[in-house]
Amino acid sequence: NFPAMIPLWKMGPALSAGNAFILKPSERDPSVPLMLAELLKEAGLPDGLLQVVNGDKESVDAILDNETVAAVGFVGSTPIASYIYSRGCANGKRVQCFGGAKNHMII
Repeated sequence: NFPAMIPLWKMGPALSAGNAFILKPSERDPSVPLMLAELLKEAGLPDGLLQVVNGDKESVDAILDNETVAAVGFVGSTPIASYIYSRGCANGKRVQCFGGAKNHMII
């Protein structure tokens, strides 16, 4: 859900503050985050400031265990949010997770 909006919640402020940004999209369909990266590159974002990392749990663990990554944000299921929060905090990172949201629509 919201494959462009959710990354942009974090990406804009992070890049504006002078930070690099690693985006690990869903392995099911990373097309929108890849397109966002392409559009930002076309708009002049310097190389290396935005990295899109495709992969599964192994990729997530590599990010969570990397000493140069200072903060992690996650939106998704509650069990995965709990895992990311625990492992990230254990590695001294600032972690913000939104797990278990329900998006209702009435027609």
